[in-house]
Amino acid sequence: MKGSTDTMNNNLTKHEQIIRYIKSLEINAKISVRQIARELEVSEGTAYRAIKEAEARGLVSSIPKVGTIRIQAEEEKEIEDLTLKEIALILEGEILTGQNGLGRAPSRFVLGCNSPEITEKYLEKDAVLIAGNMEELQEAALRKGAHLIVAGAFKIREELLKAAEEKGLVVISCPYDAFEAVSLMNRAVYDRLTEKELIRVEDIMVKDVDYLTANATVADWHRMAQTTGHSRFPVVDQNMMVIGIVTAVDVAGIDRNASILSVMTKGVLKVERRTLLTHLSRVLLWEGFELVPIVEEGRLVGVVSRQDILAAFQQVQKQPHVGETVDNLVMSGFKLEKWEEGVKIAGEITKFMINEYGTASPGVIVTIVSTAAYIALRKQLRLESLVSDLSFYHMEPVAVGDRVEVYARIIHLEKKTCVVEVEVYSSRRLKVKSVVHARIVKK
Repeated sequence: MKGSTDTMNNNLTKHEQIIRYIKSLEINAKISVRQIARELEVSEGTAYRAIKEAEARGLVSSIPKVGTIRIQAEEEKEIEDLTLKEIALILEGEILTGQNGLGRAPSRFVLGCNSPEITEKYLEKDAVLIAGNMEELQEAALRKGAHLIVAGAFKIREELLKAAEEKGLVVISCPYDAFEAVSLMNRAVYDRLTEKELIRVEDIMVKDVDYLTANATVADWHRMAQTTGHSRFPVVDQNMMVIGIVTAVDVAGIDRNASILSVMTKGVLKVERRTLLTHLSRVLLWEGFELVPIVEEGRLVGVVSRQDILAAFQQVQKQPHVGETVDNLVMSGFKLEKWEEGVKIAGEITKFMINEYGTASPGVIVTIVSTAAYIALRKQLRLESLVSDLSFYHMEPVAVGDRVEVYARIIHLEKKTCVVEVEVYSSRRLKVKSVVHARIVKK
C-alpha cells in the first residue's frame, strides 16, 4: 500500500509513521506485524516495536484467539507531583487564600518544629510550611514566598492573610495537627509510588531475531545485512545458545569464505528477560556494546539495541506512571572514567541522596560502594557477582553537591569468591574506605 506511505510526512521516523498509520485505522480494525511491515515497507522488527508502543498507549489491544485490533484510546492520565489543590483535598483543608495558585506543585515541604531562625533557612519560594499557631513561623513563610498550611485549624491574623493574597500565596487551614498532616501526605505519595511500574527488558525486546548459526560464513553475514538493513547479529549454536556477536567491524576486509566463528566477538553481554531496563542501560554504557542478546536459560529469545533503550526512555518521559528503583535513581548520574588499576566511577551527591543532616545517607553510600565493586568484577573479569559482606574501615560525611570519585580495585580472587577494595574521594580527600566480599554466581 505504497500510497498510504507517500501521504505521510517524510520527516517522520518509520516508528512515528507506523504510530500515525495505526491512529488512522478504524476502531476494531485488525492489524499484524507482517501487515504493517508489508504495507509501510518497514522491517518486521520495526513494526513489532511500534505495535508494542501503540499497545502501551492504549491504541491497540491484543486479544487471545482474535489478534491485535485497533481500539478507542482512553484519555491519557498522568501521575504528577502533589499539587496544592490535591494537598488541600487530602488534608480536608479550607483554602483561605491563593485560589489561582492551587495548580502549583510545592518545591519542598518544611515542618515548623524549629525556631523561626532555623525554619527560615529551609524555606524558599513555592515551598510549603506546615505550622500551627506560631505567628513568627507564619510570617517567615510569607517573607520567603512560601505557601502555608495552618495545622490544627488555628486562626491566622487578617493582616497575614491579606499579605498572602497580595503575593499570590496559598494558605490552607487544616483540621489535623502537623504530624497527622505529614502522615496523610506521606501516605498519598506512597500510594502513588506503589502504582508505578518498572520497565524490564522483555517489555521492549525484539522477539523476531535475525541471527547467524555457528556454521555460517562471512558471506552469510553480508547476505543477511543486505536483506535486513542491520549490521549486528547474535551467533548461536545448534541449541540456540548464544556464543557470540558479529558486527560490520568484525567482518571488514575478511574473506567471505571465512567462518563466522573466526571473526565474531565471544565475550558478549547477555541478560535475562526480567532484567530492569535502567540497569541494562548503565551496563551498556560501561561495556560499550550496541546490541544485547536476551536469553532464557542461555537460549536466545530476543535482542535489545541501544536505540531501543533510548526510544523506550523517550516514551517513559511521556508516561509518569512508570517508576524507578532506588539503586537506579542513586546511580543514574554516575559515569565510568579511566583508571589504570581498576574501575573508576564519578558523580555528584544530589538532594535525593541526603539525610536530614544534608549529607549522603548510609544507604546511598552502600549502594555506590557495592555498585562500584560489581562494575569492577563485570568490567575487568566478566564475572557476575552478589555482595556477601561489606565492611567499612573509614567513613566521613559527604555533603550534597559534592562530586565524588569512586575507585574499585580487585585485591583477591578465588574460584567462587572475590574481594574488592573500594575508596570514595571528594576534593582529593578520602571520605569512605570499604572492602566488599562478593560471591561469584556466573562467568
